Amino acid sequence: MDINIGNINALTATINKSFNKYIETVAPTYGRFSMTIPSNAGENFYPRLAEMPGLREWVGQRVIHRLEAGGFSIRNKTFEETLGIRREDLEDDQFGVLTPAIEQLASDAAELPDKLVYDALESGTTTVCMDGQYYFDGDHQTYDENGTTKPYSNLGTPQDGETAGPAWYLFCTKRPLKPMIYQPRRPFVVTAKTQITAGNVFSGNEFLWGVDGRCNAGLGMYQFAYRSTRPLTSAAFEDALAAMASQRRKDGTPYGIRPDLLVVPSNLEGAGRRLLNGDLNLEKAPDGSYHPSTNTWKNAAELLVAPRLKQK
Repeated sequence: MDINIGNINALTATINKSFNKYIETVAPTYGRFSMTIPSNAGENFYPRLAEMPGLREWVGQRVIHRLEAGGFSIRNKTFEETLGIRREDLEDDQFGVLTPAIEQLASDAAELPDKLVYDALESGTTTVCMDGQYYFDGDHQTYDENGTTKPYSNLGTPQDGETAGPAWYLFCTKRPLKPMIYQPRRPFVVTAKTQITAGNVFSGNEFLWGVDGRCNAGLGMYQFAYRSTRPLTSAAFEDALAAMASQRRKDGTPYGIRPDLLVVPSNLEGAGRRLLNGDLNLEKAPDGSYHPSTNTWKNAAELLVAPRLKQK
């Protein structure tokens, strides 16, 4: 290819089209359980919501559910990826891989939210959330039917005779507030440094294409999330459901939380499919033997296999 302004402009237009087209074809999964909250500053501050309110009969004065201080913030980060091609390779038409390479930049940009959200999710056992406890913790607070404070745990650990395995997650995703947050600040676009007089070409003999954008992810409503390292069995699944359903408001009324999404790493896909899709399940008898029984949890939730989750 002759290196001139016309050809370089045409190549840049082709690359931009390829990038914009491909970035729309990637299907990340974070949106299934995350709320997207755009940002217009260096960070977003999220105040604490003491409890998730519900409608009540209006008797007397209104009951005000205030957003309280003591929440948390998510600071935006800038991400980039840059591709360089020597002038000689472009000149000699040795750039057949250029379009796929640009498409890979688009893929990486489109998949970054997944990476950020899943990384934040897996840090939930060591990251403080809105109530001052770790996101997955045994010392959250809820109420009993009389409105008395009691501890609440959204962290399942092995019971007697069980061995800890890969973590799996149960989410309630049917409400506007969701378990995780993705915070976009500036969209990812591809920028070309291809002017012949530019320093990278004139002095470095290299054409550059770079992608950059700003965003971050963080932890949302712990009330809608449950993490367990118990074996993925019907008993462990039932206990997780019961724990999430036990949460109540200050007036003692249940939140009515019903998880609808089971998220597992790749090596728990089989167990997840058997639990949620199988007609039969193996139940353990008192003598230690197993016998088949009707799978009561078939279609109880949707299964999402997340290859980004750790497998151990």
